[in-house]
Amino acid sequence: MVGCGAIATSIVNAVLKGIINPKVVALYDRHTHKAEKLARLVGAEVCHSIQELVEKELDLVIECASIQAVEEVATRAIESGKDVVVMSVGAFKDPNLYKRLYNLAKRCNRRIYIPSGAIAGIDGIKAASLGEIYEVRLTTVKPLEGLRDALERLGFEVDTISEPTTVFEGTFLEAIEKFPQNINVSLVLYLASNFPTKVKIVVDPKISVNRHEVTVKGSTGTIRTVVENVPSRENPKTSALAAYSVIRLIKDLSEPVLIGT
Repeated sequence: MVGCGAIATSIVNAVLKGIINPKVVALYDRHTHKAEKLARLVGAEVCHSIQELVEKELDLVIECASIQAVEEVATRAIESGKDVVVMSVGAFKDPNLYKRLYNLAKRCNRRIYIPSGAIAGIDGIKAASLGEIYEVRLTTVKPLEGLRDALERLGFEVDTISEPTTVFEGTFLEAIEKFPQNINVSLVLYLASNFPTKVKIVVDPKISVNRHEVTVKGSTGTIRTVVENVPSRENPKTSALAAYSVIRLIKDLSEPVLIGT
């Protein structure tokens, strides 16, 4: 794993509890102490560069670091003959990066996995995209603490917000630019539907969950989902379900029967 924060911690905990049973081979984080802490729990090796990690004898590299890390992690992993999971899917707001990595994976006969993250219904949306999609909308409502850093950076006086307040409306590309750690799900929706996602972000100081409301309209009908996620204990910017989505993906890779698309 590259990046030893909330997602990596959740994966390690799932291994320790026996929910999944892969061998964690190696860990890398710019802050070495984070990697060392998790490595002690699972007997993994701490690496001092991404290149050192991808050269280890392993099957799968999991990127759970940052949007900025995706290109290097994915490129080095694929070129080293490894499949890769990309958690910081907001990196694919750059269509050229997505295309380069897609073509690289195809050429090297490797796979890039993108978990569904903190939303539901991706399987249905992928199926519906084989027809015609007319509209994709996402309304995300988050507690104050989950958006605080981004809002302060954008110039909002956060502590004066006492009621539900719309802080963004626009395209998924604009949303990821302004809220890079909060709205990766909008990019997952776009990739699943192949249709530009319209995004609305609301901050509500009175709630304690992350709510994602998705509407997809197309030739097969209308898909509506509402998910109210408990924020991750380790990082309130992300949902616990996002971590479980990659844990489930890891589990599915070794299951004899796969359910859903």
